[in-house]
Parts: sequence; C-alpha cells; structure tokens
Amino acid sequence: MTKFTKTTLATLFTFSAAGASAAAFQLAEVSTSGLGMAYAGNAAVANDASVVATNPALMTKFKQIEISAGGVYVDSDIDVSGKFTSSGIDASHKNIVPNAIVPNAYIVAPINERFSVGGGVNVNYGLKSEFNSNYSAGFFGGRTDLSAVNVNLSGAYNLGYGFSIGAGVNAVHAKATLERYLGSAALRLQGVLAANRTTLDTATTGLQQLEAGIAQAQATQNNQVVAALTQRKEQLLSGLNARLAQAGINRQITNSAELNALVQGVSSLQASDTIHKLKGDKWGFGWNVGLLYEINENNRLGIAYHSPVKLNFKGKYSNTVALPIPSMVDTTTGGATIPGSLSLTLPSFWEVSGFHKLTEKLAVQYSYKRTNWSSFKSLNAYSANGNELFHKTENFNDASRIALGFSYDVNEALTLRTGVAYDESASVTNPSISIPDTDRTWYSFGATYRFTPNLSADLGYSHLRGSKNAFNEDGLADFKVKAKANLYGLNVNYKF
Repeated sequence: MTKFTKTTLATLFTFSAAGASAAAFQLAEVSTSGLGMAYAGNAAVANDASVVATNPALMTKFKQIEISAGGVYVDSDIDVSGKFTSSGIDASHKNIVPNAIVPNAYIVAPINERFSVGGGVNVNYGLKSEFNSNYSAGFFGGRTDLSAVNVNLSGAYNLGYGFSIGAGVNAVHAKATLERYLGSAALRLQGVLAANRTTLDTATTGLQQLEAGIAQAQATQNNQVVAALTQRKEQLLSGLNARLAQAGINRQITNSAELNALVQGVSSLQASDTIHKLKGDKWGFGWNVGLLYEINENNRLGIAYHSPVKLNFKGKYSNTVALPIPSMVDTTTGGATIPGSLSLTLPSFWEVSGFHKLTEKLAVQYSYKRTNWSSFKSLNAYSANGNELFHKTENFNDASRIALGFSYDVNEALTLRTGVAYDESASVTNPSISIPDTDRTWYSFGATYRFTPNLSADLGYSHLRGSKNAFNEDGLADFKVKAKANLYGLNVNYKF
C-alpha cells in the first residue's frame, strides 16, 4: 500500500481511538442503524451496507448498489478515584478518556442474482486514556492510545434453499502510543534519599578519601597500601549497597562518582518524568466468514466469525529519567530514542443473531457475541537486542455480549428502533486504570428516514452505564472506576 494511501487513512480516521464501548478496547460502533438497537441482530439484520462489517453473507439481500457513510460520536465520562495503600497519597483523576469520533464507510454491489461483493472501512478496536503527566499513579496510567482501522473486501453467494455464505479479508492499520510517568515514585525515592542522607554523605566522603589514597599509592607503586585501601573500599561499598537494597534501591555502586550521580539523579526526579514511551504503527491481516439462513421472508438467522489479527509493532522507545528505577525502568535513554518493539493480538470474535418480523410493521432482533480476550496475556516491549523495556500483566478473560432490539415501520418513510444490551468486562483478573473496563448496559434509540426511495439517513443514540469497579492494582493502590457514556450516530445511505 502506498505512503499516500496510508496517510489518507490515518487522516480520515484520526479521531477513531475513542474510549472502548464494548469489552476492553473493542469498539461496537460499526453503524448508526445498529446503534439505535444497541447492535442487536448484527449478524442477521440487513438494514444498510454496514453488513460488510458484521456478516458478509447478508450482502445477498441487496438488489442495488448501496453505499453508507457516517460515524458515531462517543462522549465518555470515566472517573478514577483511588489512593496508595502504604502512603495514603491520593490517586484520583477525572475524565480519563477524551471524546472521539468513530467513523465508517461501506459499499455493497450485487453482481447478479446470487453473487455480491462489498467493501468497507471501520474501526473494530480503539482506546485512548490520558492522565496528567504529574498524576501520582502515572506509572499505572499515563497515556494509552490505540486505533485499528480495518479495511475489508468481501464476497457473498446465495446457495439456495435459504442459505447464503460470505467471506472477507481484512487489512488492519494500527497505531499505538504507550506512555507512563514516574508519579509518586519520585517522592518515594526522594524520601529514601532523605532518610539515608547522613549515611550517603558519610559514604561519599569515605569513598573519595579512599580513592584519593589509592591513586596516591598507585603513583608511588606502593602495592601493599593499594591492596589495603582497596579492601576497605570494597567493605564500604558492600555495606552501602546492602543499605541501598534494603531501602528499595537495587543499584550496585562501585565508586564515589556513581554514588554522586545516584544522589543527584534521585534529587532531580519529578512526577512528570517519562519512564516509558513507545510509539509505532503496523499493518496486520485477518479474515472473516458469515452464514445466513432465511427460514422464510420474515425470519432469518445469522452467524459470523472474525479471525484474530496479530500486530508486531516496530517503533521507537525512550524515557527521561536520569537513572534506572527498580521494578520500573531497567534501560535509561536520557530522552534519546532507541528501536523498540511490542506485540499485540486483536482477538477473534463470533456472533449469533436472529431477526423475526412479528407483524407487518414490528420486528425483533437479538444477538449473542463472544470475544476471545483470554489470548491477551500481557503487554511486553523489547529493545533491538531483546532486553525487556516494559511489561504489564493483563490476563484478560473471554467476554460475552447480549443484545435485544425492536424496529417499527411507522410508514414507508420512517422506521423507529430501540434496544438494550449488556457487555461483560474482559479485565477481571488483573484490572488496570490504563484500560478502564467495567461491565456496562446499553439503552438505545434510533430512526431511519427515507427522503426518497434511494436516499436515507440514520440517527442513533445510546446511553451506556458501567457498573462501579473496585480493585487493587499490583498491591500498591486501591481504585474505583465509574464509567458512563453517551453515543450519537449519523449515517447517510444511498442506492444506485
């Protein structure tokens, strides 16, 4: 794919990294018509060309070329309250997920009575959480930004006897930025320095005197004095390093210059210092299949599967801290960038849906969706020589989504929709404020208005309310996450 095409896609979908509105960082917002029913019946409903993103087998329901384009505006309100268990330092932060737009565009083109093709661009996965750079728990939640733009090409064939099949290929362009800050760890390390200042000053003076004596003895080639002073220096360093380790600073000091650098480095630390910054982008590929069974003209069932997509990001890593920090930073770059890599697999998911027309005007739709989040074990970043730069245990769980919706044809021009859904959280075993996930319930309303037989517009609204989620992260801090969101959608559809 050309550089111009990549740049165009990135520009069109700049605002796609919204707060996730399905489990973890999966996005459900593939269309506005679906939004109005809380995406109930996604694999069985053929309202518009967005079927390319849900179940390609539904393309056999179209008799004309049809396009659909629009987006969903996500207005998130996610707050974190918390404090550190040992120090009691406040670790609260409001509005950690900025508002964003999740766009989409699709086309379906029947080739003949049995065969149809289609294509689309949408965002299946995305997340953007932002904490202030001086946030006390910045090593847990700094900036996490992921957007995965999915380009799909699909085909569908009507097998007869009510059955249709469809399949597609997906090219995913993902961009990721991960940034973490030192936060209250700066105060903790400086507190250790203050508590041991007398010992460190004494050790510095003693090392400088011994090193001066060793240098003088070496100049006069007095090997006996050199050996005696070197032994005393090693004894002093042994006791010093043991004291530092006891205080939680696992740094092996070998001379007075290193000790001075340690003291000065700790003294200069700030909460806003960057301990990890990794940025990169990558193309990945996957596939999807779908099956449609039309019991009769008023009843149909659909099932769809989307494969996992493995992304091996190759990017740049940097940090700004002056010294390695135990359990946080092993490799320091002093603000310079070095090659870094991070692997992430977007999980597979499958969905079973039904559509049933109960009367001439009223229809019911329903869905069960399962996402294989258990494949997401951890985030690990590595340098070019294989050294681990960053590690975060995730241990996600598989998550389910159930949805029920209704549509009502008021007349030939107007269709009304409503629906409810329940999303399970995927982050249960090791919850984190960087990916603020909770169980959530959807309450949705929507409508389609047909201006002409060929031109129509979809409007949709959903209110999402997440359950309160309380957890302890890494045994260091207690958090409570409160989440809610309002989603507003608009799509325009045209038939040729």
